[in-house]
Amino acid sequence: MSTKISWTDETINPIVGCSRISPGCALCYASEAAKSPRLQQFSQYQKVASWDGTVEFVESQLLKTLKWKKPKKIFVCSMSDIFHKNVPFEWIDKIFAIMAIANQHTFQILTKRPERMLEYLSDSATPNRIEEAGYEWSHNMDFDWPLNNVWVGTSVENQEMADKRIPYLIQVPAKIRFLSCEPLLGKLDLGNHLVCNYCHGNGRKLQVKHGYKCGTAKFVDCPECGNNLWNDKIRWIICGGESGFNARPCRVEWIQFIVRQCSDAKIACFVKQLGAKPYLGSEDYLPGINTVNLHDRKGGNPDEWPDDLRVQQFPLI
Repeated sequence: MSTKISWTDETINPIVGCSRISPGCALCYASEAAKSPRLQQFSQYQKVASWDGTVEFVESQLLKTLKWKKPKKIFVCSMSDIFHKNVPFEWIDKIFAIMAIANQHTFQILTKRPERMLEYLSDSATPNRIEEAGYEWSHNMDFDWPLNNVWVGTSVENQEMADKRIPYLIQVPAKIRFLSCEPLLGKLDLGNHLVCNYCHGNGRKLQVKHGYKCGTAKFVDCPECGNNLWNDKIRWIICGGESGFNARPCRVEWIQFIVRQCSDAKIACFVKQLGAKPYLGSEDYLPGINTVNLHDRKGGNPDEWPDDLRVQQFPLI
């Protein structure tokens, strides 16, 4: 379906239904949308409306990507979590088979359950299962593993979730790994998840010592922690405040801090929105005193943002 999500071109929902597991889920837009008259006309949404972990597989959503000849960025499962515990690997195999076949597209997968994503994508049997997923086009198909056209990410809404989920994400075999820091619910220090302090502070010296030119230093290991000098484990970060009538406030400085961290670590950053209740300065949200008044109700118009937040980058492939 067409989408208003600014960091993708299309969304598809071969799986629908989910359940809440962390603070970022409290005002889940998908759970509300699933109950709306617009979606309740479809049988799959009637079955998952209670948002209790019931999931449904909608194969027609998956197959339509094969008809799109023009390359697109496609967000997979905006109305679910592909790695929810109730989603069988057989369904995921079919999704990955189609993504392998439709390799003109870039598929973006986002999960709050990166531990299960790691389990699936690090299993040596997974490529064989994908090849035998039941599509005639996939049999004896030649594809690279991990798939070059699949980006994998995890949602990190606060420091606790960042420290819990990112260590799983960076172990996932993938060409592009990314974070979605939305809804951003507090200051997020990504620290060594991006690049170690030693490498950051001594990067130029290590480049000279190892004879690498600027831009290739990501292949140099840090003598202190073993991480890469410029860490390509995470290549892209999306950030933004929460939208909706009951949205929780987002301090503009929290977004600015993420933008600076991305710049320092040479990571692509995409500021999606300031949210419905952005505010400045004080630690406390004080309506009418430190709030930022925007015409766009989601705070999604870059023309209304401070200059340093008008950043909407994509990772280099």
